[in-house]
Amino acid sequence: MSESSKDKGFTEEFIQNIDDFLNGADKLAILGIGNEDNGDDAVGLYVLMSLQLANLPDWVTNFYCERVPEHFLGKIAKLGPNRILLLDAADMKEIPGAIAIFSKEAISKGFHLSTHTLSVTMLEEFLKPDIPDLVTLYVGIQPKNMLFQTPLSDECTNAADEFADLLIERIDLADNTRN
Repeated sequence: MSESSKDKGFTEEFIQNIDDFLNGADKLAILGIGNEDNGDDAVGLYVLMSLQLANLPDWVTNFYCERVPEHFLGKIAKLGPNRILLLDAADMKEIPGAIAIFSKEAISKGFHLSTHTLSVTMLEEFLKPDIPDLVTLYVGIQPKNMLFQTPLSDECTNAADEFADLLIERIDLADNTRN
């Protein structure tokens, strides 16, 4: 028997935010954002790699965007998801490995979701005219070290693993309610 998401330290509010986001998802695009060369900046990519190994339902599509999520606009628009989840490192001034959900408004008003702030908010603006019911969720993990040619820290690796497990669990639950 696997541990429940509450046993992993996620609050009920955090889990509810994920569930609310997944509720009504016809197609979900998950975007991993980051730079593999800069330590914990790759944490969003690491989460995405874990998700790619999972047997996610066919209404979920992963995009390994690296530093340029805007390069995937055409593919995302063609897919036409009504939900987009963006995963990235985020300097929240928290302990390394802390995970948070951010609103577009918080990012637009100057909160820095890694080095990709402008492109992640613009992504939604470009897609909204073609996908009017689009809902976007921004998830950030606090990096410890983003120095060139360093590996992911243990804190970010553990947080990424726990978040990937949570997301897989919640997607599976959402999939079961669809059937």
